[in-house]
Amino acid sequence: MADKQVTVSVPEDRVPEFYLWFAAFLAAEPGTPPPTWPGRGRGRGHRGLRHHHESSPWSADDADQAAWLYSRLAPPARELFDVLAQAPGQRIAGEEVARRLGLEKGAHGVAGILAWPGRYARRIDRVLPIATAGRPDGGTDYYMDPDVAALFAAARGGHQASGRK
Repeated sequence: MADKQVTVSVPEDRVPEFYLWFAAFLAAEPGTPPPTWPGRGRGRGHRGLRHHHESSPWSADDADQAAWLYSRLAPPARELFDVLAQAPGQRIAGEEVARRLGLEKGAHGVAGILAWPGRYARRIDRVLPIATAGRPDGGTDYYMDPDVAALFAAARGGHQASGRK
């Protein structure tokens, strides 16, 4: 089926949140309930969008799941994971991420890259390993918590050691 161009107005301070919701929407199976935020209010930090059930956070015991997810990433998503895993806990602006990845659509392209990783994470009942935070300028910062970054750095090393790139 062909894509349909849709234009909507979104409050400027909620654009990062909208892009994350839209990436989760695209990753969801057609006909499933829309994604929702785990909390409400201005203080909510994004820790992964939720669908009809709660996914588990990543833990040190998830090395096999991290390797499985990493092995399925398309090159742009793999590059995004690599950039964030190499800077544990460091928040990197969406425009900077887009520049590093060479994305023509800029920061808008970063959210689109997250659709398939989100789908894969849900398949193994885990939250998206990439966290986000809104910026005062209306943009989005992307990051991996240090423990999650360590899992995906190890998954990257195992992926390269297996002869795949």
